[in-house]
Amino acid sequence: MFCCLGRKKRDNNEMEKKNSKKEMVERFILQNCKSNDEDSFDESVDKSNMIIIDYDNNQYEKKPWSGIQWQMIIQTKNLNQIELDELKRNVRFGILSNLRPATWFWMTDIKNTQMKKHTSNIYQKLKSCESQYDSQIFKCIKQLDKKYNDLVFDILRAYANYDIEIGFSKGIDQIVEYLVQQLDPEQYINLDYSFNQLNRMCDFYEQMVFWMTIHILFHLNYRRILKQNISFIETEKFQNTLMPSIKCLIEQLNVKISELIEVPLLFFFQKQLKKDDFTKLFDVFLFEGESILLQILLKFFKISEDLVCQFQAEADLKIFLNQTLIPYGISKIEKTNQKLMYFLL
Repeated sequence: MFCCLGRKKRDNNEMEKKNSKKEMVERFILQNCKSNDEDSFDESVDKSNMIIIDYDNNQYEKKPWSGIQWQMIIQTKNLNQIELDELKRNVRFGILSNLRPATWFWMTDIKNTQMKKHTSNIYQKLKSCESQYDSQIFKCIKQLDKKYNDLVFDILRAYANYDIEIGFSKGIDQIVEYLVQQLDPEQYINLDYSFNQLNRMCDFYEQMVFWMTIHILFHLNYRRILKQNISFIETEKFQNTLMPSIKCLIEQLNVKISELIEVPLLFFFQKQLKKDDFTKLFDVFLFEGESILLQILLKFFKISEDLVCQFQAEADLKIFLNQTLIPYGISKIEKTNQKLMYFLL
């Protein structure tokens, strides 16, 4: 009996230590993602908590959340305690770079949707087991940034063991590499912290990238796009929103838009947008999914409609869409003195 009581007490102590460590790491993220003067929104624009978005038509809009407001929301509220339209509006205004790791983790609600469903060491178990896709993963990571090779390999192996149906598919490696680069703790932590604290943070971010990969592939349904090459471009809803002239051209060429665009839309925009612009788009994608990519593709089609309709050969149109559509559209937007992301979002 005393033995059982002693074991129970030890188990409780271990659980308390784990919870304490988890809370410490979460506090650590927020402490090291504090907004600074250069990276926070300007709250002096309008004292009535409104900003002018159209001087000619006297249109006003509520100010976006400041860095401090973002921090308070992340620390004190769950995702389901915020109105979705309000969150959507603020995400589209932009996430502060210093707060990006904490905001991504909170916004995708991984803490509630994933970590509560699984034991804390499931990731360690998944990455420690050999996968039938190991050789395929190893070939893929050779093309990626060498700095992150080992980390990306572990996360991809863990995912392959987690998703038995798909395992590994080309494209998942690009998602993981991008997340690892954006969430690299070395970008955010202070140099004052000890080596052991840095190691704990690295371990936490590794798991964070793993669960965010699952969020993108499962909750945003990107595994279906990568594995089955099924694009929402071919849905009736998207086809009905195409400009009539472009729709007519596609029918004349007897080809599908998904066949003309060589890669999934996420990578299509990553390839053609500037790094900072794509990061802002990715912020919105994490919350809204493929729909925001389709909306933006339509905007670029509309901007470039006259030029697109001049192509009469499938090969020429394919080259234009994959290499020139976005830069050409951006050049037209810049001529109107509009900020790119304000126009697109």
